[in-house]
Amino acid sequence: MKRRLSWALWFLSIAGCATASSTAQRCPCSTGPGAERVPSHETGVGFVVVTPDRGFMGNTEVEDAFSVLQKEHNSAFAVVTDQRTSSDLATALRKVADRGARRAVVLPFFLSSEAKFLLLQRLVTEERWPIPITLARPFGQSYLAIEVLADRLQAIREPKGRRVVIVGHGAEPSSVALQEAELQRMANQASEGFGFESVQVLSWPELDKEDGQDDHVKAALSERLKGAPRPVVVPFHLGWKLDSMMSFTALLTEQVKGLAEIVDVDVTPHSAVGTWMLREARRQLALRDEDVGVVLLAHGSDYEWNETMWSSVAPLASRFKIEPAFCMADPPLVERAVRRLEARGARAIVIVRVFGLARSFERDIERMIGWDVEGRAPSGQGVHEGHRGPPRPGYQTAGGHGNGRHGRAGPVPRIRASVPMVTVGGLEDAPYFADALLDRALSLSKDPARETVILVAHGAGPDAVNDHWRDVLASIAQRIRSGRGAQFRAVKVGTWREDWPVKREPEVAAIRRMVEEATRDGGRAIVIPARTTGVGPEKRFLAGLPVEIGTGFAPHPLFERWFEEQVRLGILRLSGAAAR
Repeated sequence: MKRRLSWALWFLSIAGCATASSTAQRCPCSTGPGAERVPSHETGVGFVVVTPDRGFMGNTEVEDAFSVLQKEHNSAFAVVTDQRTSSDLATALRKVADRGARRAVVLPFFLSSEAKFLLLQRLVTEERWPIPITLARPFGQSYLAIEVLADRLQAIREPKGRRVVIVGHGAEPSSVALQEAELQRMANQASEGFGFESVQVLSWPELDKEDGQDDHVKAALSERLKGAPRPVVVPFHLGWKLDSMMSFTALLTEQVKGLAEIVDVDVTPHSAVGTWMLREARRQLALRDEDVGVVLLAHGSDYEWNETMWSSVAPLASRFKIEPAFCMADPPLVERAVRRLEARGARAIVIVRVFGLARSFERDIERMIGWDVEGRAPSGQGVHEGHRGPPRPGYQTAGGHGNGRHGRAGPVPRIRASVPMVTVGGLEDAPYFADALLDRALSLSKDPARETVILVAHGAGPDAVNDHWRDVLASIAQRIRSGRGAQFRAVKVGTWREDWPVKREPEVAAIRRMVEEATRDGGRAIVIPARTTGVGPEKRFLAGLPVEIGTGFAPHPLFERWFEEQVRLGILRLSGAAAR
């Protein structure tokens, strides 16, 4: 073993020098026929994909993924070796500048704190370049990296109860702890739902050609595997890969032989790599309205309900690309809308959640589009005002979402999109919502001084969520009373809690009493459903009582304005995410 390791390290040191001196001349992505083609929609921004030098096979795998970006954007490719990288990066920057770029964004294809990434960071900040440059976030900070790791974990047979050790590579000795912390974060996110006994990480520093330098790492790996139930090692690195035999993964395979099963593939090749490059480039560009795709995510019902909701946003289709997804955050339907928008040329997507509460399905959608990895911490609880039972834990079980994991253990894959995505929405007590409900009441009014308006909502099972619903209705009622609805005799509120029979009965009784009180002495009761559109069970629950029943928010000109406001908010959030 030692002799084979020594030979591999010696070969790596020789090959590394050869690669470092010849990459710029050899790389087909830098010099081939396609490299000189300038994309038709030149924007003044160039992109340079930079990857750690892995040797021929590893570099070629990244170059193959780079071709996806090259078809759409003014771009070039560079490899980090040592201080000579400065000259190679300058050459790549001059290429995009010669094609019209006035500034460049470096897209670093690195996982975490590899030594070569730290070198790239220093070069970007310390050197003077032909055009201004900025450094985007590395691949390892994207949700697509988590998806690649989840796919590698998916290859583990009978995962439940097994101990997993994920092995990284390439950190400097001083940054091993940092790399392991970053790998552990990725491991925790990627391993949700598999049922492993434990998931540990190990960072293997840059190999030195002096035999024996890595003995302590081997010992640490053996310690992690000792006594483990059916242990498995998962290489997840951008380490050396001269060919399929002379690679860090091959070395690791030999090291764990007889001790553990090993997943015999690292980060590349994987389709998500090219997707990441294209998505990161699109994150850096300013958005015009025609570039923005919008998913209308609403509860959905029968054909008439769906058509009513769709017609409410139809006027906006002249400015934005819009696709409906009428469901309760059902992954296949949301992904269908995303794919249709990608096919229509959208370069960013805003998913507008048209539900009564802002946190309805917020966490589900944020996970679906990777914001649980890249964006803010989800504030919602996955609650829908009509969802039975406890909040969904963010869809983390297999089934129904494509990508080849039907019926398998592990998390349902996120939507692997080539465009940045964000989600917004939830009506809450939005002024547009409140004013539209007031318009519904006024349209039924005959003598406001003798009329009581009763706002009713679906409500929720959990008391805390239902109390929030009542607070929302109280805020809307206050806006009505303090404005154009001041002439009404009273404005009251109630929730049906319609999907929870035990809790529903006293609520129905309370709202019926409100109607009875409102109709005494010649008064009138006007019941307005605080819903996204249409009506709920009002006629059935209020049967036998004299009452006027209105309809919900859409269609109404103010709904259209609310919806566009949400899209604009989404665009602002996308701009903020690009700036991070």
